[in-house]
Amino acid sequence: MKNKSIIYTVLLLFCSFAKAQEVPLKLCFNKEGHFKIAQFTDMHLGKDSLNNQKVEELIEEVLQNEKPHFVVFTGDNTTMDDVEKGWSKIAGILSKHRTPWTAVLGNHDDEYAVKRKELITIIRRQPYCAMTEVAQNIKGEGNHLIPIYDSSTKSQIASLLYCLDSNGYSTEKEINGYGWIGLSQLNWYTSESQKQTHQNNGSPLPSLAFFHIPLAEYTEAWESMDSKRFGTRDEVECSAKLNSGLFTRMIESGDVMGIFVGHDHLNDYITTLHHIALAYGRASGGSNSYGDKKHGSRIIVLKEGERTFDTWIHEKEHSDRLFFCTYPTSFLKKK
Repeated sequence: MKNKSIIYTVLLLFCSFAKAQEVPLKLCFNKEGHFKIAQFTDMHLGKDSLNNQKVEELIEEVLQNEKPHFVVFTGDNTTMDDVEKGWSKIAGILSKHRTPWTAVLGNHDDEYAVKRKELITIIRRQPYCAMTEVAQNIKGEGNHLIPIYDSSTKSQIASLLYCLDSNGYSTEKEINGYGWIGLSQLNWYTSESQKQTHQNNGSPLPSLAFFHIPLAEYTEAWESMDSKRFGTRDEVECSAKLNSGLFTRMIESGDVMGIFVGHDHLNDYITTLHHIALAYGRASGGSNSYGDKKHGSRIIVLKEGERTFDTWIHEKEHSDRLFFCTYPTSFLKKK
């Protein structure tokens, strides 16, 4: 009887834990009206134990010093067969700090033993992962929307984060190179944007977008002399050869203020094109495959009720806010 009682108690605790894990994490602006995001990208967690250690140290440093409310991993997260082990380690650090997070996939994540759909399954079951729902029956894996609620009632959506799978490589004949965000994904974004705008009395919500591979518009934005630029560009943007039109959709929808990507390890700039910020994170891998930039993280601070954000690069073991700027005021031309 005693053993049965112990078993029952263990099962009850397990069920309570499982139920708690199923409760969606509600993200809200703090009482100052701020919401801070840390972007990590291109960690390339794999067989290189030194790289893995440096990434873990960076995440720990950023969580301690910046105290973000949320973390986004923007692809090329794990380049290994034992994906569960890699994510378990990272999720453990985030859990210790009680920091919710989410992730999108890059072109290298599924080049090993685990494919994209299973990768998302593994990511979603980690503690503090906020990817509670994913879009169904569209291109890519793990497309999802993260709402951020107001600071007072905590019931009204105040901002949105669109998290998209930019896919791996082209699957179309005679089109080589990287993948792109497909038509079904564009339609999903447009539908969600319109729905959220309608629910907000016709006013587009201040939003950000996160994915891995930069859009073709990044090159146009950097080469244009119409906007200021913060950060560095030490390699030509490695975009898909096909431009599927996501940037145009975002212009017409009027909600997205900034797009944040990774992929190109030597770029960490932010600039604007047609009033949308186009930004890179700082490569977070401790042993990048090329270049000599010190690994780091991009920090973004949203302001409640405003179409603005502050952003900078947190470089490992560097106290300054590198390339600090404010969207949109830092990019406006003086008259």
